[in-house]
Amino acid sequence: MKTQRKLLLILVFIITATAFSQRDSSNRGREKARKVTSKSKVGKTTKKVDDANKTFNSTTDSIASTLENTKRTAKRIKDAIFGSKKNKTKTKNNGELIIIEIPNVAYGDMSVNELVSNINSLKGMKKVSKSYANGNITIAVNYKESADSLWMLINEKLQKMFIVKEMSEKKILVQLEK
Repeated sequence: MKTQRKLLLILVFIITATAFSQRDSSNRGREKARKVTSKSKVGKTTKKVDDANKTFNSTTDSIASTLENTKRTAKRIKDAIFGSKKNKTKTKNNGELIIIEIPNVAYGDMSVNELVSNINSLKGMKKVSKSYANGNITIAVNYKESADSLWMLINEKLQKMFIVKEMSEKKILVQLEK
């Protein structure tokens, strides 16, 4: 009987130890499964966050590009309506540019040279320039008043050498008297 009790006690001990051991190993398996599941959840969440960041960066770049294009378009519209700063002639004496055009004239014509010389000698003239292209001479004069008042300052003898064909506020078209 003593042996049976001992055997029974050993058998109970072995069964209990086996049960505890199985329970312990199943707990470890569940723990590993939890870790794997949480890692995959973290991985999925990280991927979602990365995708959201890419979308956000793409949207931000798109908005910045749209704003830059809008600025350029607005500047082009402003330049078309009001004129470009690049094309405006600035003068030191706040004068306006008066253009005198003389068509169908030879380069070095004495009458034209006298006209340029006379305009240069007038009081208040800061800059007088002459250009020649395709048989036409263009004289640009920096003058504060109108083209008509400039023409009235020119020597009468010189005025008689030219026929005024057209005159506006800032432009005079004259033809050499033949």
